[in-house]
Amino acid sequence: MLSDTSKSGHPVPRIDVLPYGYDIGADIGPRKRVRLDNADIASNVGDLDLLLNRRILQILGLPHTTSLPEIGSTTKVKFSNVDETAQSNVFYLLGQMACVKTNSIQLPAETRALRSMHFYCSTCDGQSPRKPEHYWLSESESEGLMKVLEHLIKLPQVQKLGRSRAAAILASKRVLNHCKESTYLDLATSFLGQYCLQALRSSSRDVRIAAGRQLPSFLRNGIDGDLLRRNRILALDFLRSLSEKSELSLQETCILAWGQITRVSSGDETNIVLLRLVNYLGHTNPLVCGLAYDELQRICNHSSFSALKLLAPFWRTLAPTVVQELQRRPQIAQYLSDLLSLSVSELLRMTQIYTLPYLVLTKQRDLLQRIADACNRSIQGVCMEPDNMSAILAYIMLRSSGETEVTIMTAFQVISSDFVNVNCSELVKAEPVLIASELLKAAGDVDDAMKPNVYEALHFLASLVYGKHGTPRGTARKNSITGSFFETHVLGIMANLSDTINDSKGTQAAGEKLRCLRAIQEMIKIAKSNVNNALPQISACLRSAIKNPELCNEAFLSWMAMTGALGADEVLTLIEPTFAIIVQYWDSFKLSSQTQAYDMVSQLLQTRATSIRDVVHTIPSLGSIPLMSKFEDEINKLKHQMATKHQLQSLIQRSRHENLTVVERALIELEMFLEQHQSFLYELAVNEQPDIIVSELVRTLLDIAVQASDSDDTTAILSTRCIGLLGCLDPTRIEAPREKKEVLVLSNFQEEDETVDFVLFFLQEVLVKAFLSAANPRAQGFLAYAMQELLKFCGINGAVTARHQEKHANTKYLRWFAFPESIRNSLTPFLNSKYVVTAATVQPDTEYPIYHPTISHGQWLRTFVYDLLRKGQGDNVVDLFDVLSRVIRTQDTPISTFLLPFTALNILISGTGRQRRDVGGELLVVLSHALPEGDPATKSNLVYCSQNIFQVLDYLSRWCQEKKKEISTSRTSSSRLNPSEIETAFTQIRSVESVVGTIPADVISRRAVDCKSYARALFYWEQYIRQQRLEARSGDSDEDMEPLYERLQQIYTQIDEPDGIEGISSHLQVLDIDQQILEHRKAGRWTAVQSWYELLLSERPQDADVQYNLLTCLRDSGQHDVLLNQIDSFNISSVSSSSPLPFACEASWVTGKWSKLEKYLAHAPASLNGNFNIGVGRALLALAKNEKENFVKILDDVRRRTAKRLSATNTVSLQACHDVLLKLHALTEIEAIGRGPKHGSLDRPTMVASLNQRLDLLGAFSSGKQYLLGLRRAAMQLSRDFSNMDIASAWLTSAKLARKAGFVHQSFNAVLHASQLGDNSATIEHSRLLWKEDHHRKAIQSLKGAIAANAFRSHEYLQTEKPSTTVYVGRQQEQNVPKARAHLLLAKWVDRAGQTQSESIVQEYQQAIRWHGRCEKAHYYLGKHYNKLFEYEKARTMAKRAQTFLSGETAKLVVDNYLRSLAYGAKYIYQTLPRALTVWLELGIDIEQPPEAKHGSPDFWAHTVQQRRKILTVVNAHIKKMCDRLPAFVFYTAFSQIVARIVHPTPTVSLLLVDIVAKVIGAHPQQALWTLLAVVKSSTKERALRGRQCLEKIHENSKSSKNDTDGKDLKTLITHGQKLSDQLLHVCEGDIQGKPYTISLTRDLGFVHKTAPCRLVVPLESTLSASLPAATDNVDMRKHRAFAKDTVTISAFLDQVLVLNSLQKPRKISIRGSDGRVYALLCKPKDDLRKDQRLMEFNTMINRFLKKDAESSQRRLYIKTYAVTPLNEECGLIEWVNNLKTLREILLSIYRQRSIVPNFTELRPLLDEARSSPSKTSIFIDRVLPKFPAVFHEWFVDMFPEPGAWFAARLRYTRSCAVMSIVGHVLGLGDRHGENILFEEGNGGTFHVDFNCLFDKGLTFEKPERVPFRLTHNMVDAFGAYGYEGPFRKSCELTTGILRQHEDTLMTILETFLYDPTTDFIGKKKKQVSRVPDTPEGVLDSVRNKVRGLLPAESVPLSVEGYVDELIMQATNPERLATMYIGWCAFL
Repeated sequence: MLSDTSKSGHPVPRIDVLPYGYDIGADIGPRKRVRLDNADIASNVGDLDLLLNRRILQILGLPHTTSLPEIGSTTKVKFSNVDETAQSNVFYLLGQMACVKTNSIQLPAETRALRSMHFYCSTCDGQSPRKPEHYWLSESESEGLMKVLEHLIKLPQVQKLGRSRAAAILASKRVLNHCKESTYLDLATSFLGQYCLQALRSSSRDVRIAAGRQLPSFLRNGIDGDLLRRNRILALDFLRSLSEKSELSLQETCILAWGQITRVSSGDETNIVLLRLVNYLGHTNPLVCGLAYDELQRICNHSSFSALKLLAPFWRTLAPTVVQELQRRPQIAQYLSDLLSLSVSELLRMTQIYTLPYLVLTKQRDLLQRIADACNRSIQGVCMEPDNMSAILAYIMLRSSGETEVTIMTAFQVISSDFVNVNCSELVKAEPVLIASELLKAAGDVDDAMKPNVYEALHFLASLVYGKHGTPRGTARKNSITGSFFETHVLGIMANLSDTINDSKGTQAAGEKLRCLRAIQEMIKIAKSNVNNALPQISACLRSAIKNPELCNEAFLSWMAMTGALGADEVLTLIEPTFAIIVQYWDSFKLSSQTQAYDMVSQLLQTRATSIRDVVHTIPSLGSIPLMSKFEDEINKLKHQMATKHQLQSLIQRSRHENLTVVERALIELEMFLEQHQSFLYELAVNEQPDIIVSELVRTLLDIAVQASDSDDTTAILSTRCIGLLGCLDPTRIEAPREKKEVLVLSNFQEEDETVDFVLFFLQEVLVKAFLSAANPRAQGFLAYAMQELLKFCGINGAVTARHQEKHANTKYLRWFAFPESIRNSLTPFLNSKYVVTAATVQPDTEYPIYHPTISHGQWLRTFVYDLLRKGQGDNVVDLFDVLSRVIRTQDTPISTFLLPFTALNILISGTGRQRRDVGGELLVVLSHALPEGDPATKSNLVYCSQNIFQVLDYLSRWCQEKKKEISTSRTSSSRLNPSEIETAFTQIRSVESVVGTIPADVISRRAVDCKSYARALFYWEQYIRQQRLEARSGDSDEDMEPLYERLQQIYTQIDEPDGIEGISSHLQVLDIDQQILEHRKAGRWTAVQSWYELLLSERPQDADVQYNLLTCLRDSGQHDVLLNQIDSFNISSVSSSSPLPFACEASWVTGKWSKLEKYLAHAPASLNGNFNIGVGRALLALAKNEKENFVKILDDVRRRTAKRLSATNTVSLQACHDVLLKLHALTEIEAIGRGPKHGSLDRPTMVASLNQRLDLLGAFSSGKQYLLGLRRAAMQLSRDFSNMDIASAWLTSAKLARKAGFVHQSFNAVLHASQLGDNSATIEHSRLLWKEDHHRKAIQSLKGAIAANAFRSHEYLQTEKPSTTVYVGRQQEQNVPKARAHLLLAKWVDRAGQTQSESIVQEYQQAIRWHGRCEKAHYYLGKHYNKLFEYEKARTMAKRAQTFLSGETAKLVVDNYLRSLAYGAKYIYQTLPRALTVWLELGIDIEQPPEAKHGSPDFWAHTVQQRRKILTVVNAHIKKMCDRLPAFVFYTAFSQIVARIVHPTPTVSLLLVDIVAKVIGAHPQQALWTLLAVVKSSTKERALRGRQCLEKIHENSKSSKNDTDGKDLKTLITHGQKLSDQLLHVCEGDIQGKPYTISLTRDLGFVHKTAPCRLVVPLESTLSASLPAATDNVDMRKHRAFAKDTVTISAFLDQVLVLNSLQKPRKISIRGSDGRVYALLCKPKDDLRKDQRLMEFNTMINRFLKKDAESSQRRLYIKTYAVTPLNEECGLIEWVNNLKTLREILLSIYRQRSIVPNFTELRPLLDEARSSPSKTSIFIDRVLPKFPAVFHEWFVDMFPEPGAWFAARLRYTRSCAVMSIVGHVLGLGDRHGENILFEEGNGGTFHVDFNCLFDKGLTFEKPERVPFRLTHNMVDAFGAYGYEGPFRKSCELTTGILRQHEDTLMTILETFLYDPTTDFIGKKKKQVSRVPDTPEGVLDSVRNKVRGLLPAESVPLSVEGYVDELIMQATNPERLATMYIGWCAFL
């Protein structure tokens, strides 16, 4: 009846089958079991439950209407009338009913054809985990079944029949398994519990066995903890007492019951059971022994463990029992050996560590001898094994009652005479760490009463180790000795315990790991602060254990013990990980541990309040734990005191933590933060100067994603979710480069410190990682040896790492703690380890070349590096390379890859000539070996080998560069190298360069292409082209160079740089069709490309490449409908390539064709499962079917796959991983839209606004924006939570983007979709398209028609907010934004057309304002129109000027509307505010000027002047009102202009200017005060007086301030600022005698350091520049913060001053900022810097335009600017830009190396003759230029040896040079000699200085400057092989175009400069030249003509391309260059 095996023979849980096969059903067919889903089961449960009930009633003969509760009360008679079989079946069916009711059964396929009710229950019959939500009975169901069972069991008939009783017990077992009510599960008090215990004594075997099977139901997991403990104690005690009975039947029952208990027990209970069963193996009755043996086998089968693995955790108790009975009951050992498949000797040998302690203590020599014989050793030999001896000594120490030492030695001497001469101290000192570990484990095992014995044992151990005998006097001394012992040995103890916990020496039992954790806990309690040295190791070990569910609780208890025993400083470092652990593992803790955790947090918050406050920003949220809500509120109160930015900074800091638990919690909180603060992030990212915190955030997230991609999937996904929320940032505006971790050994391992730095770097970055990832124990052993020896090499050992008071003076200590904590934890075990490596066999000499096609990459690399290591030369090299050579051949390639460059350089420098030739030859052989096409494995090997060679070449280049720098520095500063060392260095450089020079550049380039290293290929191919030019300069034509240029173009096709392709094309005589297509594709001319691919496809319809190219073209041009038609023509199911499917999916969702999408996805092969578009398509289909869970699941899978694409290679910059970032951005939006606004905290309008903001993050990447918009529309359409207007808005955004990109067809299509959705504002975009297509009349008609038809009435009307300024007096209007936009656009067009009267235009503008009063743009354009009228009237003669102009009315309208626009936004602030101020200030001046008598009568002029005064009064009032209402930063943007006009002749105007200045200073004193202090120090009395008036006004305002503290702080700041300004003036003007290189700021210049610290900002561009609102619509200007709170202020001045070698001796000072960094400033005397300051403002404005333009932004065009801060009219401060070199210095240095020195005496007559006549230009060409060949390109090669950096630097140089060339030309900037053009050594950018020669002043020189900018042969040559074509020309054209586009703004800014009365921008001319303007009007006309493209004396402007071409021709014209003065050095 009771069976334990299945038909398959496999051990499975038994199923209680129906007794005697009673047939319950009828018409039964064959049974077939199936596993149905829960939902399917649920649909059948009602019927099945009813069927079971009906069968019971049928058996008992009861009516079918009888309910379950009624069965128990009505069955007494009925039950008596049925036989035993029927009764058993009733019980069986009742048990089955419990399983059915809980849905835990597997139903047969046909439930109506059941022959018998034999169901498989996953809870009762299986091993699957319990799922309480599905498998529990309800309380009423439990009660019903229990009552029925109890009633039936109590029936006398049942009590008499054994089979019925057994059936009843088995039925109750099933009910108990599904019951969760404690009432029924209490073994001591419940009816079934007592019945079970009684049944165990039954005379019926069936009843006893059934009771044994029922017993585990009371002991299973899931029962309340206290009840479970009581039940288990009762059951074990009951069975123990039962087993003491002598009846054989009861022994069988006990054995079987013990076996059943093991199914549900663990730990100590299992130990007790196994001990009982093992004892039964020695029973006198063989039958009992057999039963016990069989039960042990069944236990093994049930657990799926081998017997060895099952018993391993319990040998500590089992083994002594077995050995003790070895002589009396040897069968126990034999049975057990048989069970383990071992011999008895093997069993004794295996368990010796557990048996020896007891045997030694009890002095059982015979048994010890038997164990020794089994080990083939003596008793002493066995006992002296370290593990055995430590266990023996610890065991005896714990059990010694007095003289421990005597007890130990007596025992040893009794068991073996070999111990007679052994000292106890010697035994103990041999392994104190192991003994201490055993004692600590024992301390964790015993109760509190026994712990004093452990403490005594530990003290005894410490005393012996330190040689201190005798009884200690008092507790203090005892603790002192024990504490000292732990302080010395804690690292060893932790290493030992950690090895067990982390399975470092093989898998360990969970019980042993728990013992180790308890040992750690005891050690902390005993040693307290003496374990501080090992805190990193302890915390790392516990964090590792906490991750293990079995160890989690115990590990956390140890962690809490650690936090409780430490001091304040140590606890502070553990607060963050402690909270993180609590949050992450809370649910894994037991209730008692949770309570202790609660108490610990409470205590921390109370006793460590100050510490908590200091680190509150790092504490994870406790919000997920309801119990901790009280503490969460307290912590949040502290956190909310932090600014939002500081909260973000703290989250970034926590995300960088080494503890993955902390990182994971930080990412969870960061995700919530990013979701809640999208607008804040938007502001940070799109500001004019993006906040650096954005770069830090994205870099942190990328690094986490890469690090966790292979090891921690959860962390990787969290980081990518955060990246998606942050968005796809514009890489042209935000840079987040990864810090390169590189090491350079400049001394070739000769200098000790440098060598140690190399070793430490090698350990951290390579060896530790290799050790942790090593799977081979042998390889790991070699690595352990290497780390041990390298630490010794560095002098780092356990003594060094210990904490001590002089730690800051110990270099080795500092180096050790410079390691990250995780690295220290990994290296600590090797500080005192004793690994040894046997001497290696002598290897034969390696034959070169090593490489051959059959060798693997790893074998080649290891052989090559091993040979180089063996040949290393030098003292340090021999020691170091010897260690490395021992391990190199057993390791994977990363170690060899790292070492190869260093070993190769060592041989090239120190090796013999043959060794150098061998190395050079090997490099050449690898690179020149042909790449096999038909053998992928060999090809891959060769590519990997080549990449190693590239790594060597890069390192050699970098080493040569740094070595040359070292030599150069030694010559110019305090020498580090003596002459002989310099000569040695040159020799070393020549040795390296000679070997590298043997490898042809074309060979490297070709192989670089093979390896897809295209920057490298370009680097070397250009070198090859130069070589070919030099070799063939005599007669080759350009045609001979064409093949070289064609290959160069092929390389450029693989680089994201389209301008280069066009540049190369200009050097090709004829472009073939492929080259033309390539050029069109890179330039985005898709129409031409499409036509060509369509033609090709008609010829080759099955060509997959042509299909792919055509589809790419159609996608990128936005022709998605055409794309789908094209794909349908391919017959997608039969296409060999699956590449069209991703295109098809994208086009389907963009066009909303879901049936097509479903069709395409049906054809998607498994190989495309990882494709992003395929995954997104499937997610959208799930959304379409409203399968939200599946939708999210698919997106998670796509995100996981996308995250895997992030690698260390493609995340070096945002540009490199832009595609992945875009996809993560898209996934975030799809998920947010799919879930809908209801899911989050945002309503629909807010979500749409947030999505629109996120689109701006992409900057100029319109293709990415279109992709996002397509997905966004698709998701909105399917989510059903968004309106048609939302989708239409997305279509209109697409239309706008397409229009700006030139894709008119795509734009028209998008407009059509928006119109179909009912968005009438699509008319506006449609009209824009008509206008773009030059259909101006139709565009205006369309717009007018829409306005007349009131097409925008359907749009929502929004009540205006209460405006800060009132546009119209009277009632507020309802607002209609689309209607306002239509009126505004119409007004702009009719204004531009010039065919409509001004009055009508003004009315149209006013209509726009009427319908959207807060529209900044409408006010701006209306003011611009009035300004146009103003300029027109101003240009007319006095007699023809209109009265409105003369009276000032026009000026008033200009000022009013420009200022009104500022109230609603800052988009046009630089166009409006400077112009409004200029018009206002000039209006004030005009009043004071007397009228011209010849124009008009005196009465007319009197009336006009009176009108002007009235108008001025009105304007002043308006200015005053705007001054009060506008935020101060608005006026700060024009502060220099305001301060310049502070001495205005009109008193009312002057007073207003003072008010404005006071307002700005009051709001932004730290920044603006610098400017005002210069006015106060002015040499002009009136300006100085006005400056003081401003200060008085500021003081007056501060007194009236509501906050007295602010007023006092401002007054203090002004006082400090004045003192500091005085000191800085003194520094500038201080006289410096002689020509010193450095001087003292205090001693030589008299600076008083007490002036610092000062709250003024350090005057830098970053601190002085105000940020503007990022948003452009409906901006609340008052809420914007223009400056960061944590701006950098002056903390202190460094004393050392660097004096520059020039006439005025400018001096470089250094300031330490409040952020701890040092900033340098140049104090420039005797120079009015106000002109420089204003020019920097002009260049800054141009930079803004460049950033806003899509194409220039993508190319990162910019002008390098810096802060200029005048201190008065004669001196000031200039922001110091580090690492700059002048062009002259660079060129002369290179020429010097070639022994070329310019001889100006020789050159002067040649140049004079060359300029004398155009016919003599050949002298310059043939006799001067050849003396100075183009060499500037060499500087880029030397400075940027890594090809990628070289290419980026050269591109930056080219583009920055182009921008400044054009801007300089427009401004007439001259005197661009080699000292005024500098270059940034960090990135190659161009930097200009000295702007005194402006506005074509160079033409007035004695020898006029006839070139528009400097473009000499050296500069052109450095552009690359294409010269000034390509990037330079394109950048010039873009810059010129942008200047033309913003002509009005630039003229406005320039006008404010020229009319500045304080600064003479025009200056005095050396001679008068007609082309050189000498008035402000003339300058403006000259600049305007240049911007428009007018050449001198020409009336027709040139196009942008034509004008740029003309300028380049002029700049490179030898005739013009020859006329330049000699100091300009046109020949350089």
